[in-house]
Amino acid sequence: MIRVGPAGYPEGSRSPADGVRKVRQAGLDALELQFVRNVQFNPQKAHEAREEAERLDVLLSAHAPYYINLASPSPETRGKSMEWVIRAMRGAEAFGAWLVVVHAATYGRLGTEEATRQVIAALHEVSDRARGEGLNALIGLETMGRGAAWGTLEEIARFMAEVPDTVPVIDFAHLRARGTDLDPASLRSMLASVPEVPRLHCHISGIEFTAAGERRHLRLGEGLDHLMVLDALVDRGMEATVICESTAPMEDSRRMLEHLTGGRRSI
Repeated sequence: MIRVGPAGYPEGSRSPADGVRKVRQAGLDALELQFVRNVQFNPQKAHEAREEAERLDVLLSAHAPYYINLASPSPETRGKSMEWVIRAMRGAEAFGAWLVVVHAATYGRLGTEEATRQVIAALHEVSDRARGEGLNALIGLETMGRGAAWGTLEEIARFMAEVPDTVPVIDFAHLRARGTDLDPASLRSMLASVPEVPRLHCHISGIEFTAAGERRHLRLGEGLDHLMVLDALVDRGMEATVICESTAPMEDSRRMLEHLTGGRRSI
């Protein structure tokens, strides 16, 4: 089963619970909470949204702040970054979200080996703290769209082998921006290589990019063949969630749902 939904509450939502209702009223069944600037929420409203999501079968995930850097040369920055991940996991627990999406690090002057080592060490500590607090969300490491950012599929796969309770988050637009050729054959090969997970969490949007990688997200159909990606997920037969991060996430989520429920093409 492929679930589809937007990044962030639909426009006009009066509360988190109302945002969940609007998602379901549009025929969608997933929603990614946006803690990308700060982790702030009202516990009572989070509880109401959690109950509404359970009642309406809307699967919630959460996105941690953008400014995390677990491979920073500054111990203070690394410490603050770990704290932001924990805060996002506390928010996920309050809402009942199953996953926290993390932009883990930038390389700085580090190579991939040293950056990966630092990310592993930091998130080992985060995982231990989370278990100690009874936080249940998995940590999702997102494939990144800039060459300066840690987060290739190979790096994430190595990480998953060493840190429990972690899963990949495949952002197909980011892969495209980072130079990955996405055609039906390469998509099939890539999806077959993803480590086994209970549910594959994905991001899709249009994308504008340069030689350095991602520049900005766009509407569906710009810079990425999202229909090809959706069809590859269907053909793989995976349990998956597709979160739309385009500049019109609700409208474009509905476009993806329409394709999945009636208009898919053969690849």
